[in-house]
Amino acid sequence: MSKEKRIKTLHYLGIFALTIISLYYINQLFSTQIHTLKIAINAILVPFGIALFLSYLFKPLLNLLEKRFKIPYKWLSVGITLVIVTLVLIVFGWFIGSIIYEEATRFFENDWDNIVNFINDNINQDTTLSDIYNQLGNFISLETAEPVIINFISVFRNIIGIIVVIVLIPVFLFFLLHDSKTIFKGITNVFPKKYQSHLKELGKRTDVVITNYFNGRFISMFIMSIMFSIMFIIFGFSIQKSIFFGFLVGFLDIIPYIGGFIAISLPILNSFTVSEQLLFGNYAFIAIIIGNFVLQGFQGNILQPFIMGKEVKIHPLLVLSSFIFFGSLFGISGVILAIPIVGTIKTSVEYFTELKA
Repeated sequence: MSKEKRIKTLHYLGIFALTIISLYYINQLFSTQIHTLKIAINAILVPFGIALFLSYLFKPLLNLLEKRFKIPYKWLSVGITLVIVTLVLIVFGWFIGSIIYEEATRFFENDWDNIVNFINDNINQDTTLSDIYNQLGNFISLETAEPVIINFISVFRNIIGIIVVIVLIPVFLFFLLHDSKTIFKGITNVFPKKYQSHLKELGKRTDVVITNYFNGRFISMFIMSIMFSIMFIIFGFSIQKSIFFGFLVGFLDIIPYIGGFIAISLPILNSFTVSEQLLFGNYAFIAIIIGNFVLQGFQGNILQPFIMGKEVKIHPLLVLSSFIFFGSLFGISGVILAIPIVGTIKTSVEYFTELKA
């Protein structure tokens, strides 16, 4: 490395170090204000991020309605898309609700009496309700109840926040599907004209990369959901449970490595309670683990490369790292926006490398 390059590298490292130190002291001095600002930003970023993620998933259906059925009005095609997706979610919710009802019924029929008998056997029979009340009264005061009240208020605020997010998601989603080009044009017009051509080209390339990634992941997730559902049916789970477990594995596959592990743990745990109904009996959990490894290997080595192709070069390890990094930096909104951010950074680096060449 030449002397000039070394000086330039040290110059950039110095700027980076000063920036990190400045951010550290700003955080120390204005931590409360920064925390409040982060809450305000997340209040917008969370519903916007979820809506952005959903817009990429729903875009193929929207394009199909516009091109295949020649729907003349954009707002009408967007409305039909949202109605179709809502109906699918209602049907899938019915499946999940029936499974929860079935498991709750089985719990109260088979396990509740055992829990009650265990409590009765282990509580001192000489202890009366008045004794329990008097003992609790010695520990309950305004000071001890204050944290509980504060936590209750915090929970109430969180519930309100969740309701606001649920209401805002379809609003953001509608405008992202209906006015995405207008929104992007408005953003580019903020910058000087000499940069607008670069921003437009970057926007097109980024949109292609992110769209191809989500389209490929969605198709891969759907195929994996079908394959796992068939596997669970073969193993002896009920059809409703098999569909639920299968689509859970497929949906959580959006999180590389960790998502599949979390999703497969639920059918493994359930196999211990219904082992007498399953194909391999007490060894059903081993069969589920082996089947998971086989299907995940098929997906990672054959299915996903074939579907996503070479144009989407976002490695799963980079995706997982981006979830962790941006999640730690921005919370849940960072996790949701991780893929668009990584896609934008990747495309920008490639584009400016081409300009320098």
